[in-house]
Amino acid sequence: MFKTKKLKPVSELRSQQFLLCRDQSIPVTIIRSRRRRRKLTLQVGPAGAVLRAPFATPNADVDAMLNRNRDWIYERQQLLLEQRGAAPRYESGECHDYLGQPLKLQVCSGGGRAHVVLGDDTLLVSGDLADTKHVARVLQQWYLRQAQQLFAQRLRFWSGRLPWVADVPELRLRRMRSRWGSCSADGRICLNTHLIKADLSCIDYVIVHELCHLQEFNHSARFYALMTEAMPEWQKYKVELEAIGARLVRE
Repeated sequence: MFKTKKLKPVSELRSQQFLLCRDQSIPVTIIRSRRRRRKLTLQVGPAGAVLRAPFATPNADVDAMLNRNRDWIYERQQLLLEQRGAAPRYESGECHDYLGQPLKLQVCSGGGRAHVVLGDDTLLVSGDLADTKHVARVLQQWYLRQAQQLFAQRLRFWSGRLPWVADVPELRLRRMRSRWGSCSADGRICLNTHLIKADLSCIDYVIVHELCHLQEFNHSARFYALMTEAMPEWQKYKVELEAIGARLVRE
């Protein structure tokens, strides 16, 4: 007698559509997730928008969210295109990303050691802050600590899932502007610390990409076949990362 294998429920469902905003057709990636998400959120980048929603969200609610925010999506994208190369000023009210969520920066100068507190929709930098450059250093150090912990965890996870990876590769982190990661000829993996601002699925995509280079040290058809075997929907994550990437690395 054959035993039937129980299929794991799909944790995430992605689709893409286009939203007509004034004179432009803006690509929108819809991500339905089984994570403990209670509301719909919108993220806009120079290349398009990303809408995240609970898994069971009706299409009508998604369409209503997009229609309600049609003008904002257009204006936000235009502003980002204009400010694409502009560096943040690290002042209260700015938008800074963490794990795919746009968060509002709050700066509160006061006594004590400068530190960062993550809220539901805010990043609070408080303490003895000399100036905005000090705020920038404190926030970047916080991003680095989060990246060190999470990237090591995800690298261990994927190293254990991919049959060609014998041991967890050595991991290095760097702040880079033109690439998300790299794999050296001796098997060391380097990841961009800015990647901690992207959604977990995008982080996993970059890690899997570099782990595939341990087997195929190229970008041949065999490499992309290996990518598809390891992560069938990697192209969707690549598109999402490209849509928001310019904003994530501008610091």
